[in-house]
Amino acid sequence: MANNTQNLKLTTFRLIWVDFILIGLSFFVINHTKRDSFHLPEGYGRLLVLFYLCWVLSGLVGKKFLPGEYRGYLKSARVLLKSGLYLTYMIVFLVVMLGLSQYSRVQVLATCGMLFLVEIVIWSAGYRYVVPFAGPTDDPEAAADEERPAERRSPFSYRFLGLDFILLVTAFFAVYWLKQGRLALPPGYDRLGLILVGVWFGLSLAGKKFNLIGQKNLYFALWQWIKTGLFMLAVFGVLVFGFRMFQYSRLQGFGTIVVFIGLEWLALLLYFSTRKYGNAEPDIQSVGQVRKMIHQEAYDLNVDLETVRSRMMAPCTHKLRRFFESDNPSFFNFLSAHVVLQDIRCVESMVDRSCDPFTLRDDHLMLRLYVSIHKINDCRRLNAHFLQLHQMMMPGGYFAGYAHTIRTHRDWIYGKYPRQLAHVVYLLDFMVHRVIPKLPWVQKVYFAVTKGKNRVISQAEVLGRLCFCGFEIVATENISNRLHFIARKVKTSSLDRSPTYGPLVALKRSGFGGGVVNTYKFRTMHPYSEYLQQYMYDLNGLQKGGKIENDFRMTTWGKVMRKLWIDELPMFYNWFKGDFGLVGVRPLSFQYLSLYDADLQELRKKVRPGLIPPFYADLPETFEEICDSERRYIRAFLDRPIRTQIVYFWKSFVNIAIKGARSK
Repeated sequence: MANNTQNLKLTTFRLIWVDFILIGLSFFVINHTKRDSFHLPEGYGRLLVLFYLCWVLSGLVGKKFLPGEYRGYLKSARVLLKSGLYLTYMIVFLVVMLGLSQYSRVQVLATCGMLFLVEIVIWSAGYRYVVPFAGPTDDPEAAADEERPAERRSPFSYRFLGLDFILLVTAFFAVYWLKQGRLALPPGYDRLGLILVGVWFGLSLAGKKFNLIGQKNLYFALWQWIKTGLFMLAVFGVLVFGFRMFQYSRLQGFGTIVVFIGLEWLALLLYFSTRKYGNAEPDIQSVGQVRKMIHQEAYDLNVDLETVRSRMMAPCTHKLRRFFESDNPSFFNFLSAHVVLQDIRCVESMVDRSCDPFTLRDDHLMLRLYVSIHKINDCRRLNAHFLQLHQMMMPGGYFAGYAHTIRTHRDWIYGKYPRQLAHVVYLLDFMVHRVIPKLPWVQKVYFAVTKGKNRVISQAEVLGRLCFCGFEIVATENISNRLHFIARKVKTSSLDRSPTYGPLVALKRSGFGGGVVNTYKFRTMHPYSEYLQQYMYDLNGLQKGGKIENDFRMTTWGKVMRKLWIDELPMFYNWFKGDFGLVGVRPLSFQYLSLYDADLQELRKKVRPGLIPPFYADLPETFEEICDSERRYIRAFLDRPIRTQIVYFWKSFVNIAIKGARSK
């Protein structure tokens, strides 16, 4: 895996630098062909800078620098052609919008054309050595795209064609009226209108813009129309620059397209709103409808209480199956696979739609199964909610629910929106619902506005909070893009009054003499991750180097910080205080320490933890080798402390600085 990642980075680096050289070469060759000199005229240096700027943007949008996109000759040629068109559109658009009409059309357009031709020639002759053809497994997103079923074909809609034409004409005259205060067009502007209509019609057909009925939701349809509008801006700019149509107002041409996109957005919003609510069934209002719905008859008021009691004492299996069979049968299957529902009575179980802890009453103290069908992301105070449940349930009782985690929320956004739009939506959503709730200055405003609803939390934080409040994680499963969990009340809640939540954490570690040392580090894991130590060990075990295998508690930036040892910088404070030595055994959590043999646990009490553990001197791989390494260090240190410190420090320095040793 590491070699594949390294090769991918190297290939990307080659792609960027080869193309960087080619665009500069194309620019100067065209300049020499036109002027018989490589010397650039005055002002053309700025044009070269614009070329490089547009080259970067077009390469990113066209995925030109992704090696996984070059899968076969035709696929690669399509990527290069698409990026070349994007480059042409962007550079011409900037030239027209900035009023740089002094630049030569040959210089601009021929540079883009020559770059594409040179890329195709080099690809045909030698790109195989620059970018090896990727197989279907080299590009996970492409492989996923190939596995997706083809979307059903939707018919061409002439109604939308006519409506869109009306919107374009409306936008054209609206912009002119806003600019001039009248609707009568000056001579020649009818030609401008015909040009816009021609560009609109051609691009709309090419982009299958009016095959709208089969679109899954508003956002996919809207993105298709927005892309057509953006291409209209680009193509219109090319026409203005290519045919020197600078006599027309730029506001009239480009403004018409922008207003046109806005009108289309309103039209699509109205259409999808009508389609959504038009198929909804009307409310039940008449007596006949009521009778048809519930077969209304008179009740027998002589209730058999023994029958009622027997139903209450019956197993809850039938009750839960009936409740979930239409809404979420997969949740019931998940629950029945991990909980013996036949042993739990109906009166001992409860299914609740609320996430407000104050709606949970104390008269439910005999609950053995509580199922929440409201996502816990909407709970304003999660710990209070979990502790209230903890008090309501019998020891050994089960709590089942679900949450929208960072991962499932991301997948949901990328399934709802087109990929290009999803990038922007996910970034904004992450900032609002993930970052802002954790900032001490603005989190109060956030919770006052949102009431704590829909904030995004990580899988580690959900499960860690449950463990913190006295539950044990029984099972988890991703169902319908939601994290469903089953937890069991097995112990009292944690006595820790300050679980780590900020960027700087104080972790309780075993110190000299077996005492507790607050070890300071920068956060690399999601909040409440420390309460999942035993769960993660039981779930995945250890990998080479002694760390947890497939640890989902680690954040993305935490992996980078650990690789560069940034997270351990605050530990120098422990060194200054005298809690740690420069070299010494690794400060371990008490849960991890319990995995050691009793004799080694006693040996560790005789020495101080250190900033540089003996791991980096011996580089052990298995857990047993790590234990043996620490035994050798402790015994050597107790015999010759100063010499041992110097020897282990030098070995660690060589392995880290020269051999690049890292903790996995």
